[in-house]
Amino acid sequence: MTRRHYLLLAAGIAFVLAGTVAGAGLGPPRTLPAQWSFGRGPTVVLVHGLGSGTAHWLPVARRLAARHRVALVELPGHGLAPMPRPLTLDRAAAALDRALEQIGGEPVVLVGHSLGGLVAARAALARPQRVAGLVLVEAALSPQFSAAEAAALRRALDADPAGALRAAWVSFGRDSAQGERLWAETSRHDPRMLRAWIEVALREDLSEAAAGLRMPVLAAVSARTWPRGEAWGPTARALGLTNVATLTVERFDDCGHFVMLDRPDALADRIAAFVRAVRGEPVAHR
Repeated sequence: MTRRHYLLLAAGIAFVLAGTVAGAGLGPPRTLPAQWSFGRGPTVVLVHGLGSGTAHWLPVARRLAARHRVALVELPGHGLAPMPRPLTLDRAAAALDRALEQIGGEPVVLVGHSLGGLVAARAALARPQRVAGLVLVEAALSPQFSAAEAAALRRALDADPAGALRAAWVSFGRDSAQGERLWAETSRHDPRMLRAWIEVALREDLSEAAAGLRMPVLAAVSARTWPRGEAWGPTARALGLTNVATLTVERFDDCGHFVMLDRPDALADRIAAFVRAVRGEPVAHR
């Protein structure tokens, strides 16, 4: 798989081990979209990607909860969160906005992984007063396929959806063994839900609108997405981030698409430092 195809799928078809947080003692409130919160301090809201679940954020959430209030929010169509019909990016962002309203308190640091990052960015553009800072983890704000490539992907999904998705999902792992495990879990999701979200990823483009993001924005990317020795410019263009004036970037080595699973300590530390910077608190130089 080429790096371009990796970037496309990494940003557009985010994947994952769907799980519940019941084992962690976190019960869902009787509100929708489904959400969980714990800890005290500045609020950090974690949003998973396509085919994923809140469980994938738990390694990071547990670390952040020592000094932060952490909220986990499910994307529409996942877990207990209902699926709007038809699904659109604006409807998904509106669902996230309702979750932020229910979470309440001061403006939050909003963190989205992969396709969850696209939804988080749209929500931040729509209601900037709710978002003090935005973290995009392996997320793209623009479609990652050309028109011809998107048409080819649709044909592949029509002909052999499981095969087409498996090839992409396996590539997200830090190695093939992890990728296969992740695909085994992701394949349990309703394929119609996955396809609807893929269509959102193929058509929605926030790269121009991203100029309206006035809050601090952190892009957390793997070295697979932004290889060592390469300038940031080409990757920024590929991810639709060139118009984000407030952007800072952090690169993570030794991980696949799921930075929160492969480097939870490093990612939690970087998010915590970002929260301090957003709040105007001293940040130690690393």
